[in-house]
Amino acid sequence: MCRLYLLFFLFLSTSASDFFDFDWDSPYESTEDVRYLGRDDGRTPSERGAHEPSTQYLMNERFKEDMLAVLQKRSRAHFDDLARYFNPNIQIQSCFASGKNLNADQLYQLMIHLSAYYRVWSNVEFETRDLAGPKYAFAIMRHNATIHDGSQIAGKWKYEASFNRLWNSFLIDHLTFVGSCRGIPQTAPQDPLEDPDHFVERVRTKLVSDLFLPYGYFKKLENFEDFGDWITEAAQFVVCDEPKMNKKEFIKFMAERYHGIRRYSDNVFNYTKNQQNIEITFSTTWEAPNTTLYRDTYTFRVKKEEDYVPQLDNSFSYWRIYWVTKKCTVDRTRHPAILDGANNLMEVNKRFCGMIDGENWDVFQSFLDLFDPKDTKWGACVGARDLGYDKLREHMEKVAMRYAKCVVTQVNIRNLIRAEFATTFTMSRARDIQEQEEVDVGFSGFKDKDGYWRMNRMYFLCDETTQKRKFIEL
Repeated sequence: MCRLYLLFFLFLSTSASDFFDFDWDSPYESTEDVRYLGRDDGRTPSERGAHEPSTQYLMNERFKEDMLAVLQKRSRAHFDDLARYFNPNIQIQSCFASGKNLNADQLYQLMIHLSAYYRVWSNVEFETRDLAGPKYAFAIMRHNATIHDGSQIAGKWKYEASFNRLWNSFLIDHLTFVGSCRGIPQTAPQDPLEDPDHFVERVRTKLVSDLFLPYGYFKKLENFEDFGDWITEAAQFVVCDEPKMNKKEFIKFMAERYHGIRRYSDNVFNYTKNQQNIEITFSTTWEAPNTTLYRDTYTFRVKKEEDYVPQLDNSFSYWRIYWVTKKCTVDRTRHPAILDGANNLMEVNKRFCGMIDGENWDVFQSFLDLFDPKDTKWGACVGARDLGYDKLREHMEKVAMRYAKCVVTQVNIRNLIRAEFATTFTMSRARDIQEQEEVDVGFSGFKDKDGYWRMNRMYFLCDETTQKRKFIEL
């Protein structure tokens, strides 16, 4: 009963200053699933039945566990667990207002504010000192934390406690945040603290100077997980030839795809900004173990994301990637002419059917990427009016709506070296999968100045004596 009285007295304290611009009446309860340092149950020391802090060692352990759980996981339960051992006359101070005391509620909200400002914790050290015998405890907790712009700042907490015979445990008499307050905002800013160009540069450095170096080497999953820290949990991933995936699956996909690559080359990084929207494009050529060269291109869309902190009823804002697109991989290997044409033929047919069968990647754009936007003509039937590249996607979207399945049933090669061929596709109607139609499509292309294939002609071949469809009539 005495302890409950002391706690009641503690939380009624009004000795703190109002230096910190917080809403002190905001609710305490966290809506988060609280876990501390990998514990499965997330319980506090008291909930686990830990001994009362009756020795210096037990007091230090209680302080370290509860403090880190609040700062890292925003756990109100751990704060209350530690507050049970606050002396009613405890002196709580911080570098934000030197010489002024905080009450327990203000300390909690200060710690939550810091937990939102700090992004990643590292190098946590705990130093104890025996200054005045076994009835007194003194310790300093130091840590580094990565903040919004990727830089690190140091933090330090200090506490002093003395043994209370009535409680048969230590009570904390002094608790001070003596870390650097320089640069830490006293309120949650409406806009990201980091300049958008600085964020883009960090992404560029991570891709070009870390993940995709000129001489490839074995990258582990955690290397790509670091990159994943800049991607929102609800991000959308559009990856050519891959099923729908979430963030965790995408990070695993990248780690497995690029594990053990021999080397990377021709890294190209570009970005555009439109007010608070940023689009980053990154391309790299990589050499597989069998010496085949492939070109991958990613697009990352970036915007401001708010991290809502319910304990503060406020939000911190950060730049985060919310959309990722990976274009279809391009084979950059210099094959013999005939093999080169055969590879191009297979890629064209695969992407054509992908527009009918595909669901989770930008199938239309991947098909259009095969064509030269400046010199593409297409149409249906001999003598029909030629149309340009700008009308191709619109037409193919109508085709995809009409059909639900596509299978290559025949390929007629006219000149493989010049990539001239015609393919018969068997298409199943979307309204009735059992109803099928055959469609003949002719293709031709050329090699660009860099020696890579570009398609520039596509015609739907019409034969009035068969059941082949005239696509131009859709």
